[in-house]
Amino acid sequence: MRYQQLFWDFDGTLVNTYPGMVKAFGEALVACGVNDFEIDSEDIYRSMRQHSLGRAYQRFTAEYQVDRARLTKIYERLAAPLLDETQAFPGAAELLAQVTAAGGRNFLLTHRDHRALDRLAALGLDQFFSGYVTKDDDFPRKPDPTSLLALCQKYDVVKSEAIMIGDRNLDVAAGHRAGMAGALFDPEHLIVDESQPEVRVTRLADLQAWLAE
Repeated sequence: MRYQQLFWDFDGTLVNTYPGMVKAFGEALVACGVNDFEIDSEDIYRSMRQHSLGRAYQRFTAEYQVDRARLTKIYERLAAPLLDETQAFPGAAELLAQVTAAGGRNFLLTHRDHRALDRLAALGLDQFFSGYVTKDDDFPRKPDPTSLLALCQKYDVVKSEAIMIGDRNLDVAAGHRAGMAGALFDPEHLIVDESQPEVRVTRLADLQAWLAE
């Protein structure tokens, strides 16, 4: 394979969590007093995908004049049970399995807590991972490369053999800052690839083919 050490983002890359996130965010805004007719779910989705959940908080609390702490608390309460309904993106299991079958390794790097690992286990994907970093490890958030560098050191990863895979520029930027390659997974062509990834795909099957070249 072109790269033998694959570092994966969770939300929007391995598992399609955005529908639940957008639903919970919209309901949280309503609970904070925003009229549901004013809420554009597509706009919320684009803000999360193109930037981050943090940017969505920043933008929509200012736009609707709601308290961020209250919105955050309600959103997290509403979003938590929806994680159990999420599914892996098509091609995720096949690519993860191919990596391990070829003697490579998969690692997880997510801003979520241990519940991301629980969801991977429920989906039968945890078996393909050699290591992980979650929110519980309390590393700086991406694009800071500290968490990636810690994984590389712990598991003796050769950075020239490694690639960080994510659905946002901050994932690719974190990989580059750690000295590895970056792949951008952008199913709807929403991202302006300012991070200059080594490869950009709309399907994980296409990433699998590129890695196998």
